[in-house]
Amino acid sequence: MSQRRLSLHARAATVVATVAAATLGTLVVPAQAETVSAVENDLNGDGEADLVVVGSQGSLAPGLWLATGTAGGGLAGTPSNIGAAGVTGVGGSNPSPEGYNGLQVVVGHFRSGSGPNDVLLYDPAYGLGKLLYGTGDGSPLNELVGKGVVSGTFTSRTTHANATSIANAGQLYTTAAQGEPNPFPALLSVLDGALWLQPTSAQSGGFFPAEVVLADTNPTGAGNWNGWSITTALVDDMPALFARSEAGGQLYYYSPAALLSLTLGTPAAPVLVAAQGWDAAAKPVVQAADVDHDGIVDLRAVDPSGNAATYRFDGAALTALGSHNLLTGADTAPGGTTTAPGRHPHKPEPHKPEPHKPEPHGH
Repeated sequence: MSQRRLSLHARAATVVATVAAATLGTLVVPAQAETVSAVENDLNGDGEADLVVVGSQGSLAPGLWLATGTAGGGLAGTPSNIGAAGVTGVGGSNPSPEGYNGLQVVVGHFRSGSGPNDVLLYDPAYGLGKLLYGTGDGSPLNELVGKGVVSGTFTSRTTHANATSIANAGQLYTTAAQGEPNPFPALLSVLDGALWLQPTSAQSGGFFPAEVVLADTNPTGAGNWNGWSITTALVDDMPALFARSEAGGQLYYYSPAALLSLTLGTPAAPVLVAAQGWDAAAKPVVQAADVDHDGIVDLRAVDPSGNAATYRFDGAALTALGSHNLLTGADTAPGGTTTAPGRHPHKPEPHKPEPHKPEPHGH
């Protein structure tokens, strides 16, 4: 591991302020209105952590779907398609909701480190990213209001492979480096069979390539990180991470303290949360979020039928809070009892799933 670890202090002392523009469409950077910073994962400004799901999975139509979070960790109503205006995929000529097919989405304060939450899109098939600036009120995103991520950011400099999974790293890098404050969040990525930390420059979308190896061995203690995906939420600007085996279904948790230890080169063992049941087939979407504002990161998961389950986490085990069907708005208690559908603040029309899943966008 040490042979692939660069100096944290060296990077912190030489933060690059300018990164070339790149990738995935025309870029516009309008002035940002002064506003109170949204809590993490809140895209509609109500102070609760929302759920964001890329379409063409969970029985949802193409696009980017925003399900409104409620006090206590629940979800309300049916989601709105904040990706209705579409996005231009690699090789595409016009933006379309299908452009979101196959993309990963990470929510965070990527534009300035404060204000509304933004959406970082990542295409693991081509290693390309794009930052869409958040509206703060849950209205649809516009791909012209954002910024491209420089080509090569998510690609290995040795094998030229692309990262298979990325997540928000908050201030993990600057905290470990004890460098100058930088409000822009860093990233964690699964690349070349390892868990990496990617620092950020002092500008939106200015991520450096993978630089610090946190772990070469996957959470089980045997084998590499190939086939594992990650999701994080921040606690006091530091990431807490859930890692799951896409095929095996094991689920592990790394606390902010554990991730900091790994960044500094000190071994830290993760917590085994579940030995099975969290595979990608059963739960195609997994998203970390502090749904009850208790300072401990929780977890949401969406199954192929659009049932979004919320789990409260206590640092060792998950407790199911029930599920919410994204297509009907109906809630199901942990015991399986169906309750009345929740009310969505914007009262959109219920989503009617298409008879078949459309073909992925062309690249």
